[in-house]
Amino acid sequence: MEIIVHQLPNTEKLFLVNLLFARTPSSDPFYRENRKNYYTLFSEKMNIKYNTITNNQDRLDALFDNGRKGWHQTPLEKQNKYYFEMYNKYKEISYEELLETVEEIKEIMTSTFVDKTFYSIKTKSPASVERILNKESDIEIEGINVFKDRLKVGQIIFVVLGGDKAKSFVTWETGLAGIGVIAQEPYDVGYEGSNFKIRIDMKIVLDSVMTREDLVPYANAYNIIGIGPNTKWEPNQAMSQIAENKTITLVRAILDHYPNLDNDLTRIFGEDFIMLVKAETDYLIPQSLTFGQKPIKSDTNVEKEEVHFEAVFDPYIEGIVNGLNMEKSVIETLRNYVNIGKHIIMTGPPGTGKTTIAEKVCEQAIEKRYISGYISTTATSDWSTFDTIGGYMPDRNGRLEFQEGIILRAIRENKWLIIDEINRAEIDKAFGQMFTVLSGKSVDLAFYDNTSGKSVSIVMHQGLNSYYNEAEAVYYIGQNWRIIGTMNTYDKNSLFTLSFAFMRRFAFINIPIPNSIHIQALIDSSPLEDKQKAFIGTLIKASPRPIGPAIINELIRYLTVSPAGFAEALSGSVVPQFEGVPANQIRDFYQSVSHLLSAEGRERFADYLIEFFDVKRSFFEKLPLRAEDEEQLAEDAEEQEV
Repeated sequence: MEIIVHQLPNTEKLFLVNLLFARTPSSDPFYRENRKNYYTLFSEKMNIKYNTITNNQDRLDALFDNGRKGWHQTPLEKQNKYYFEMYNKYKEISYEELLETVEEIKEIMTSTFVDKTFYSIKTKSPASVERILNKESDIEIEGINVFKDRLKVGQIIFVVLGGDKAKSFVTWETGLAGIGVIAQEPYDVGYEGSNFKIRIDMKIVLDSVMTREDLVPYANAYNIIGIGPNTKWEPNQAMSQIAENKTITLVRAILDHYPNLDNDLTRIFGEDFIMLVKAETDYLIPQSLTFGQKPIKSDTNVEKEEVHFEAVFDPYIEGIVNGLNMEKSVIETLRNYVNIGKHIIMTGPPGTGKTTIAEKVCEQAIEKRYISGYISTTATSDWSTFDTIGGYMPDRNGRLEFQEGIILRAIRENKWLIIDEINRAEIDKAFGQMFTVLSGKSVDLAFYDNTSGKSVSIVMHQGLNSYYNEAEAVYYIGQNWRIIGTMNTYDKNSLFTLSFAFMRRFAFINIPIPNSIHIQALIDSSPLEDKQKAFIGTLIKASPRPIGPAIINELIRYLTVSPAGFAEALSGSVVPQFEGVPANQIRDFYQSVSHLLSAEGRERFADYLIEFFDVKRSFFEKLPLRAEDEEQLAEDAEEQEV
C-alpha cells in the first residue's frame, strides 16, 4: 500500500511506530536496540508522555506473537477506538514496508529542527525597546554575558521587555513582546567585563506583551526564565535558554492569544514544529469549590488505563553498562538476584558508579514495566523507624495522625527504593519491623489510622505491583518491589556494621574498579591534552587506593575547564578518598605526583595535605628530590626568569 508519510498526522505516525515494535519480537536485536530511542524521540518531539506511548504499544502487543502478553484482557476496540481503526487500516501492510515507513518517519522527526535550543533575550534599554516595538531590524542588544559561542545568525530569539515600572523612563509594559532572529553574532566581546553585544531582527511583535499571568494556565510554561510563572528562584540575566518542549508550549500560548499569527509562526518555526504546537497541551483549569468539595481531576471523564506489569525483570543490560566501563556480568548477576526475589546491596570502592548503576537499573525496571518508578534517598546515622516506616505527627488541629516514612511511601507508590550509603544508618534502630517484612512475612504496625479506624499493617501479596488500601490501612507489597542499597567498602569499618540477620535479606553485588584496559580507554576517549591524560594516569598508578571511573570522569571534567588545575583536582577530587590511609602512604603518593605540579602547585597541594591529614610541614619537606622533581624545578626556574 502507498503511504505518503509527510501527509500523515503525527498521531498516525506514532501509531505506525507502535505497530512496528508490537510486530517485532522481544528477542529481535532491533527491538532491544531501537525501541527506547524511537519512543524517546517521539515523546520529546510530540510533547507526549513516554508512558502514554508505551501504553499504546501494550494495546497492540496482545495482537501479535512477539513474546509479550500486552493488554490482552480487553479487546482493542474497547480500549482505544482510534487505534482499532488504525489497526484495521494497516493490518495488511508487510513488515518490510512498515519498517521502511517508520525509518522515513524517524528521519522526518529528527530533521524537524537541527538546533533544538531556543533562547530568550531581555532588554530594558529605552532605545532598544522603541526599535523592538516598531518591529525594526538590526537592533543592538547589549549586556549579554552567556552563550557567546552558541549564538548564530538566524537563531530564533524570544524578545522580552524588562525594566522597573517604578522608574519614570520605563513607559512600556514589561513581558514577552515578540519573536526575532539573530542578525549579527556576538561582537564587542569584553567591552564591560565579560559582556558582549548582538543584533537582532524582529519578525513578530505582539499587539500587547504577554505577562507571566497570561501563561498561568499552561502547565509546561512554568519556570521559563524571564517569561513563565515562577515556582522557584530564577537568575536575573539578559539571555536565557529555553528547552524545546517548553518552547512548544510558549508558541502554543502565543497562538492561542493571537490566532492571526498562525502563518507568521509557521514561516519562522516550520510546519512540522507548528504541528507539534497544535497537538495536545496540558492546561491548568481553575475550579470554584465550596468547602468539602473535592477538586475535579483532569482525567475524571477519561477511561482509567489499567497498568500491567511483567513478572520477569529483563533489563537491556547494554544500555545500563554503556558509558560505565564495566563488565556485563555484574548486571547479569544483579538481574538474576532480582528475579529470585532478593533485595540488593551494591558494594565497592568510592567512585565505581554504584549509585549511577542503581538508577540505571531502576530506569530499566520502569522501561520494562516491572515497577512504576523509584525513590532515591541517603541513609544517615540519625535514621529511626520514624524515617523509614513512619510515626505519629500532629495535624493542624493538634490531633495525632500516622505519617508514613520513606519505605511505606515507596510501597504505596509501587516504586523501588534506592538507599545510598545504607551502612550510615544504625540498622536495628532504622528498620525495626522491616526485618520481618524483608524476610517475606506480613506484619502489624503499632500505629492507628484515623481515616479507616484500623491499625496500619504491611501485607505481602501474590500480585506483582505494590499499593496502599486506604479503607483497610494496609500497605500491600507485590512480588516486584525491591530495595537497592549501596555501600562503600572503605566505610565498612568506620560506620555502622550490618547485622547478619539484615545481610541475609539482601544479595551483595560487588562493583569493582574496572580493569586497566577500561580505565585507559576512558582516559583516552576524553578531550584532554596528552599532558593532562599522563597526569591522570600517573595519579591512578600512585594512588594508595583504587580510583573509580566516577572520580576519573570528575577529574576529566575539571581539567577540561581548568587545564592547569592539577593541584586543585588532586585536592578536590582525589585526596578526600584517602581518609584513613596511613600517613606514610600519603607521603609516597605526594612524592609520586609532585613532579607533575608547578612549584606553586606543589606548595598548595602540600598545604592541603598538611591540613587534611593533620601532619607537620616537615613531614613533606624532608622528602628527597627525584630526578623528575629536579627537572621540573629547573623548568619552573627558567619560566620565572623569562
